[in-house]
Amino acid sequence: MINLKYPILEPGLYVISVPIGCLSDLTFRALNVLKSTKSILAEDTRNAKTLLSALEIDIFQKKISSYHEHSSKLERKKVIQLIKNGESVALICDAGTPLISDPGYKLVREIIDTGLKVLSVPGVSSPIAALSVSGLPTDTFSFIGFLPVSKNKKLEIMEKYKELKSSLIIFESGKRIHKTLNLINEVYDPMTEICICRELTKKYEQIIRFKAENFEVAMETFSSLKGEFVLIIGKNINRDLDWEKIDKKIRQYKKNNTLKSTVAVLATEIKISKNLIYKRALKIFEE
Repeated sequence: MINLKYPILEPGLYVISVPIGCLSDLTFRALNVLKSTKSILAEDTRNAKTLLSALEIDIFQKKISSYHEHSSKLERKKVIQLIKNGESVALICDAGTPLISDPGYKLVREIIDTGLKVLSVPGVSSPIAALSVSGLPTDTFSFIGFLPVSKNKKLEIMEKYKELKSSLIIFESGKRIHKTLNLINEVYDPMTEICICRELTKKYEQIIRFKAENFEVAMETFSSLKGEFVLIIGKNINRDLDWEKIDKKIRQYKKNNTLKSTVAVLATEIKISKNLIYKRALKIFEE
């Protein structure tokens, strides 16, 4: 048996990472803290009880309370009082690391402002897990969680982050993944590399890597559109383009086509984003 030494459990909030699929990804320290603490805050108490039971932790010896995005200030005060009374309180979410696109920020902030301790029990985090196997640049990256529903707001965010020259990590649902990939193809250079990780660490895990322009083909390789999707966009490519030649083609094609058709044809022919061609065309015809 491995003889592990654990830090002394002291009063404070323990932010504990839990598995995103594979139960054995839980760390030894996380297991020790979950066994040792009496009070556990969970995003969904049913999921928490299922996890604890699978870990052979007696749930009847624990006080498992719900903590979610709608939890009140009064509930946070109760947690703070527990810590002031000398308790160690565990915070877990349904999967991965709490606060990463999950509730918990307000609680952590108020505990810190009170002068009490917040301690990390690190482990699995799906954005980092996906990035590490994506094959895309890891020197700089941005994580934005779930995109807004509005198409215009999505476009605004993509245009903004495209200029940062960093990999971009996004959470997406199976229902919206196709529309999001279509927008990426409009905004980013078609040769931009993309990686999608579906159901990481689970039985039906899929990791698919492709160029933005090939997103339709990539979509066909998914065995299902159910489950969790982590989408990573590589750094946008800025190629040296002959704009004088492109401007001539825009004027030429526009004579016999609508602006929309002109943009679509040229984007495919030159392999640049539709947004880039569209903005250039607008500028030409405004002048």
